[in-house]
Amino acid sequence: MAQAVTPKRTRLRAEERREKILEAARKVFLENGFAGARTRRIAEEAGITEALLYRFFPSKSDIFRAAVHEPLERFVEELLATTQDIDPAEGDRRDRLRQVNEMLLQFMADSAPFLVVVLLSELSEARRFYQSDLHPTLSRPIYEVVSKITGWRQRDGSLIFAAMFGTHLGLAIDAMLRGRDVDAPRVADQLTRLFSDGMPEEVQAAPVSFRRVRKGA
Repeated sequence: MAQAVTPKRTRLRAEERREKILEAARKVFLENGFAGARTRRIAEEAGITEALLYRFFPSKSDIFRAAVHEPLERFVEELLATTQDIDPAEGDRRDRLRQVNEMLLQFMADSAPFLVVVLLSELSEARRFYQSDLHPTLSRPIYEVVSKITGWRQRDGSLIFAAMFGTHLGLAIDAMLRGRDVDAPRVADQLTRLFSDGMPEEVQAAPVSFRRVRKGA
């Protein structure tokens, strides 16, 4: 009687192992939040030792940044690729803005659970992630794409970015907390109609201003 052949165990390539760790990390972060997630639990979920995990990522913050930052970079690449051939003098400006609204809204709907984990939990980590990863990655591309489509100009682009980012993330979080799915095409069309009147020149010329929070307040 022939003996059953035991299948050989194949070693994952470094890129595959890294992605497996990130998939496990996303699950653990969603279940426990940033503060409650433990690297040991992430390693267990990925089927590796904690020592091996640290060969890929030196800290929990680094794991989280990779788990969320890499999708940000892929979104920016897709956004720029989709809009690179836009000629503001040709085509339907409203339709192009609707397309950008739809892409950004769908991205935020997919990313909201992970963004909420860090942005609405631990303030120090939220600031670090927003200032070091999220804002530098998204702000300039979103401003340039919207400005290219609409002709809107602003000295530092802060208002255009804040309006786009805040509106789309807010809608995504609202849907998530209500237990609903975002109908990205329909809502994008509604947003485009809402924004279609454009930005007054006096607003274009002024950056967004914030009052500094007083210590101890």
